[in-house]
Amino acid sequence: LRMKKDNRGITLTEMIVTFALVAIFMAAAVSVITSAVVTHSELTASMYAQSVGEMLLDKVTGELAGANAEKGHGIVISSRQQKEEELIESSAEFYDREGRKTTCKINDGLLTFHYPQEVVTDREGRTSIGEEEDWALEEKAYMGFRVTHMQIRRANEENILEITIQIKNLKTGYEYTTSRCTKCYNFNSQSDFNRIRENTV
Repeated sequence: LRMKKDNRGITLTEMIVTFALVAIFMAAAVSVITSAVVTHSELTASMYAQSVGEMLLDKVTGELAGANAEKGHGIVISSRQQKEEELIESSAEFYDREGRKTTCKINDGLLTFHYPQEVVTDREGRTSIGEEEDWALEEKAYMGFRVTHMQIRRANEENILEITIQIKNLKTGYEYTTSRCTKCYNFNSQSDFNRIRENTV
Protein backbone atom coordinates (compact mmCIF):
# COMPACT_ATOMS: atom_id res chain seq x y z
CA LEU A 1 0.00 0.00 0.00
CA ARG A 2 1.19 3.43 -0.81
CA MET A 3 0.89 6.04 1.92
CA LYS A 4 -0.53 9.26 0.72
CA LYS A 5 1.82 12.13 1.41
CA ASP A 6 0.41 15.43 2.64
CA ASN A 7 2.66 18.18 1.37
CA ARG A 8 0.40 20.99 2.39
CA GLY A 9 2.01 23.68 4.59
CA ILE A 10 0.53 26.05 7.16
CA THR A 11 -1.85 28.46 5.63
CA LEU A 12 -1.72 32.20 6.25
CA THR A 13 -5.07 32.06 7.99
CA GLU A 14 -3.82 29.42 10.44
CA MET A 15 -0.73 31.51 11.22
CA ILE A 16 -2.83 34.62 11.83
CA VAL A 17 -5.17 32.72 14.15
CA THR A 18 -2.21 31.20 16.02
CA PHE A 19 -0.51 34.56 16.53
CA ALA A 20 -3.80 36.12 17.60
CA LEU A 21 -4.31 33.40 20.22
CA VAL A 22 -0.71 33.77 21.46
CA ALA A 23 -1.19 37.56 21.69
CA ILE A 24 -4.41 37.11 23.69
CA PHE A 25 -2.72 34.69 26.11
CA MET A 26 0.29 37.00 26.46
CA ALA A 27 -1.92 40.02 27.15
CA ALA A 28 -3.84 38.05 29.78
CA ALA A 29 -0.60 36.87 31.40
CA VAL A 30 0.86 40.40 31.45
CA SER A 31 -2.36 41.71 32.99
CA VAL A 32 -2.30 39.06 35.73
CA ILE A 33 1.41 39.59 36.44
CA THR A 34 1.01 43.39 36.52
CA SER A 35 -1.93 43.10 38.89
CA ALA A 36 0.05 40.74 41.13
CA VAL A 37 3.06 43.08 41.17
CA VAL A 38 0.89 46.10 42.02
CA THR A 39 -0.89 44.18 44.79
CA HIS A 40 2.42 42.98 46.19
CA SER A 41 3.84 46.52 46.11
CA GLU A 42 0.78 47.90 47.90
CA LEU A 43 0.88 45.19 50.55
CA THR A 44 4.62 45.73 51.09
CA ALA A 45 4.16 49.51 51.35
CA SER A 46 1.29 49.03 53.79
CA MET A 47 3.32 46.62 55.90
CA TYR A 48 6.34 48.95 56.02
CA ALA A 49 4.11 51.95 56.76
CA GLN A 50 2.42 50.17 59.66
CA SER A 51 5.80 49.13 61.06
CA VAL A 52 7.20 52.68 60.86
CA GLY A 53 3.98 54.24 62.18
CA GLU A 54 3.86 51.91 65.18
CA MET A 55 7.54 52.50 65.92
CA LEU A 56 7.03 56.28 65.97
CA LEU A 57 3.88 56.04 68.08
CA ASP A 58 5.67 53.75 70.54
CA LYS A 59 8.36 56.38 71.03
CA VAL A 60 6.05 59.40 71.37
CA THR A 61 3.46 57.71 73.59
CA GLY A 62 6.18 56.12 75.71
CA GLU A 63 7.86 59.45 76.42
CA LEU A 64 4.60 61.31 77.09
CA ALA A 65 3.22 58.50 79.26
CA GLY A 66 6.27 58.78 81.53
CA ALA A 67 6.42 62.60 81.57
CA ASN A 68 7.66 63.95 84.90
CA ALA A 69 5.07 65.72 87.08
CA GLU A 70 7.39 66.58 90.01
CA LYS A 71 8.26 70.16 91.02
CA GLY A 72 5.24 71.55 89.23
CA HIS A 73 6.36 70.24 85.85
CA GLY A 74 3.71 70.15 83.15
CA ILE A 75 3.08 69.31 79.52
CA VAL A 76 2.61 72.13 77.02
CA ILE A 77 1.19 71.16 73.63
CA SER A 78 1.75 73.77 70.93
CA SER A 79 -0.20 73.45 67.70
CA ARG A 80 -0.34 75.51 64.54
CA GLN A 81 -2.66 75.27 61.58
CA GLN A 82 -1.05 74.60 58.22
CA LYS A 83 -3.36 76.59 55.93
CA GLU A 84 -2.28 75.02 52.65
CA GLU A 85 -2.87 71.40 53.67
CA GLU A 86 -5.35 72.19 56.48
CA LEU A 87 -3.36 70.04 58.90
CA ILE A 88 -2.47 70.78 62.49
CA GLU A 89 1.22 70.43 63.35
CA SER A 90 1.93 69.85 67.03
CA SER A 91 4.91 69.72 69.35
CA ALA A 92 5.00 68.90 73.05
CA GLU A 93 7.25 70.40 75.70
CA PHE A 94 7.61 68.38 78.91
CA TYR A 95 10.09 66.94 81.39
CA ASP A 96 11.15 63.34 80.81
CA ARG A 97 11.53 60.58 83.38
CA GLU A 98 14.97 61.89 84.36
CA GLY A 99 13.68 65.43 84.81
CA ARG A 100 15.25 66.81 81.63
CA LYS A 101 13.32 69.45 79.72
CA THR A 102 12.33 67.97 76.38
CA THR A 103 10.57 69.11 73.22
CA CYS A 104 9.04 66.46 70.97
CA LYS A 105 8.64 67.75 67.40
CA ILE A 106 9.01 66.92 63.71
CA ASN A 107 12.19 68.23 62.11
CA ASP A 108 12.77 67.67 58.37
CA GLY A 109 10.38 64.73 58.39
CA LEU A 110 12.05 63.03 61.35
CA LEU A 111 10.71 62.62 64.88
CA THR A 112 13.09 64.61 67.09
CA PHE A 113 13.48 65.11 70.83
CA HIS A 114 15.31 68.34 71.66
CA TYR A 115 17.06 68.70 75.03
CA PRO A 116 18.13 72.32 75.67
CA GLN A 117 21.13 73.20 77.79
CA GLU A 118 20.01 73.72 81.40
CA VAL A 119 21.00 73.25 85.01
CA VAL A 120 19.91 69.81 86.18
CA THR A 121 19.45 68.85 89.84
CA ASP A 122 19.39 65.14 90.64
CA ARG A 123 17.46 63.45 93.47
CA GLU A 124 20.35 63.94 95.88
CA GLY A 125 20.44 67.69 95.30
CA ARG A 126 23.56 67.76 93.14
CA THR A 127 23.49 70.16 90.21
CA SER A 128 25.13 69.94 86.81
CA ILE A 129 24.81 71.62 83.44
CA GLY A 130 23.24 69.36 80.86
CA GLU A 131 24.38 69.50 77.26
CA GLU A 132 22.07 70.69 74.49
CA GLU A 133 21.32 67.83 72.15
CA ASP A 134 18.84 66.43 69.65
CA TRP A 135 17.82 62.79 69.55
CA ALA A 136 16.31 61.16 66.47
CA LEU A 137 16.02 57.67 65.05
CA GLU A 138 18.42 56.75 62.26
CA GLU A 139 17.04 57.46 58.79
CA LYS A 140 17.17 53.79 57.76
CA ALA A 141 14.63 53.01 60.50
CA TYR A 142 12.08 55.02 58.48
CA MET A 143 12.30 52.59 55.51
CA GLY A 144 12.00 55.41 52.98
CA PHE A 145 9.15 57.19 54.80
CA ARG A 146 9.08 60.68 56.33
CA VAL A 147 6.66 62.22 58.81
CA THR A 148 4.48 64.79 57.07
CA HIS A 149 2.26 65.59 60.03
CA MET A 150 1.99 65.01 63.79
CA GLN A 151 -0.89 66.15 65.95
CA ILE A 152 -0.98 65.88 69.74
CA ARG A 153 -4.18 66.81 71.53
CA ARG A 154 -5.97 66.19 74.80
CA ALA A 155 -8.54 63.44 74.46
CA ASN A 156 -10.25 64.48 77.71
CA GLU A 157 -9.98 67.03 80.52
CA GLU A 158 -7.74 64.78 82.57
CA ASN A 159 -4.51 63.02 81.54
CA ILE A 160 -5.30 61.25 78.24
CA LEU A 161 -3.54 62.46 75.10
CA GLU A 162 -4.21 61.41 71.50
CA ILE A 163 -1.29 61.32 69.08
CA THR A 164 -1.84 61.16 65.30
CA ILE A 165 1.07 60.65 62.91
CA GLN A 166 0.98 60.80 59.11
CA ILE A 167 3.88 59.45 57.06
CA LYS A 168 4.65 59.39 53.34
CA ASN A 169 7.01 57.28 51.27
CA LEU A 170 9.44 59.55 49.43
CA LYS A 171 9.74 57.21 46.43
CA THR A 172 6.22 55.88 45.89
CA GLY A 173 4.14 58.64 47.48
CA TYR A 174 2.24 56.08 49.60
CA GLU A 175 0.65 57.80 52.62
CA TYR A 176 -0.37 56.26 55.93
CA THR A 177 -2.01 57.75 59.02
CA THR A 178 -2.17 56.14 62.45
CA SER A 179 -3.14 57.32 65.92
CA ARG A 180 -3.11 56.17 69.52
CA CYS A 181 -4.15 57.41 72.95
CA THR A 182 -1.86 57.36 75.95
CA LYS A 183 -2.26 58.11 79.64
CA CYS A 184 0.20 60.42 81.39
CA TYR A 185 0.58 58.22 84.45
CA ASN A 186 2.38 60.73 86.68
CA PHE A 187 -0.42 63.31 86.33
CA ASN A 188 -3.11 62.01 88.66
CA SER A 189 -4.80 64.89 90.51
CA GLN A 190 -6.82 67.87 89.32
CA SER A 191 -3.85 70.16 89.93
CA ASP A 192 -1.78 67.83 87.73
CA PHE A 193 -4.44 67.89 85.01
CA ASN A 194 -4.34 71.69 85.03
CA ARG A 195 -0.64 71.54 84.13
CA ILE A 196 -1.40 69.80 80.84
CA ARG A 197 -2.07 72.73 78.53
CA GLU A 198 -2.77 73.28 74.84
CA ASN A 199 -1.64 76.39 72.96
CA THR A 200 -2.78 77.14 69.42
CA VAL A 201 -0.54 79.40 67.36
